[in-house]
Amino acid sequence: MRKMICLPAILLAVILLIAGCAQKKTEEKKKIKIGICIWPGYAHAFIAKEKGLFRKNHVDVELVLTKNYADILELYRNGKVDGLFGVYADLFILNSEGISTQVVYVVDYSDTGDVIIGKPKFSSLAELKKGKVSCEGLNTFSHIFVLKALEKSGLKESDIQFEIIPAMDVLTALEKGQIDAGHTWEPVTSQALKKGYKILGKAGDVPGLITDVLAFRAQVIKERPDDIQRIVKALFEARDFVYSKRDEALEMMTRAEGMSREEMEKGIDGIRQPDLKGNIKAMQKSKETTSLYRSGEIITDFYLNRGQLSQVPNLDEIIVPKFVIQLGKEASSNQLSAK
Repeated sequence: MRKMICLPAILLAVILLIAGCAQKKTEEKKKIKIGICIWPGYAHAFIAKEKGLFRKNHVDVELVLTKNYADILELYRNGKVDGLFGVYADLFILNSEGISTQVVYVVDYSDTGDVIIGKPKFSSLAELKKGKVSCEGLNTFSHIFVLKALEKSGLKESDIQFEIIPAMDVLTALEKGQIDAGHTWEPVTSQALKKGYKILGKAGDVPGLITDVLAFRAQVIKERPDDIQRIVKALFEARDFVYSKRDEALEMMTRAEGMSREEMEKGIDGIRQPDLKGNIKAMQKSKETTSLYRSGEIITDFYLNRGQLSQVPNLDEIIVPKFVIQLGKEASSNQLSAK
């Protein structure tokens, strides 16, 4: 009799154990890891985290922060993160490597956010002939930016010597005499200017070329579209918070990225962060450089000419506008309901 009483109890314990394991597995699956580096344009993601906007939209997100942008690309390549805040141009290389990656949200366009900082003795990029100039890496967005900026000043790639130096280390490299100029962004830009270095070129000189986006592995988007939708929604809410409650937003973003308020403020002022309508427009075919299709063509041409791509990529497979379009429909429906 005692054995008969114990059996149901044992079965119940086993069932509860299995249910607990299944629940734990489901909870673990909910977390989506996104790589992010120190860049003012990405900082509103930390507002989404701190203000509970991800949680409010029922999605568990872990932001994996690194100092250098190159480290994020490496984490993504190794499958340590599901998505990344990155530069649109670099997605073409990732896709060519067999890592199917798709854009779901346009974060910002850099105007004065990305700059080429040079020694005080230089007044223009044209004076850098035979000098040493740094970028984040060969055939990266950074390399494209510096080359295009130099071309506008009449210089060819053969006219200068490239050095590979992370943006966050450019000031140190300048002070050590390793380079004459280098591509960087905040907080290094402000720090360098205070020490007498000069801005010789900026992203706005080649409009649309440096576009920051949020991208995920295609498989993640396929398997978890609802979670991606919630993430995009939360980021728009965070982006709007930056422009509606600037002081509070700046405080949170500077704390999250370890920058001063002045550095963060200059960084935000040096970029354009499209709202929902701007995102929808950016993912439509257009000849404007703000369109991912047009800038994608420019980037593709660059990589094809350099032999980094063997064929023209299908932009329709890289650009996924359905998430911003869905939010646009919801916004329109809410406006009609309000009337």
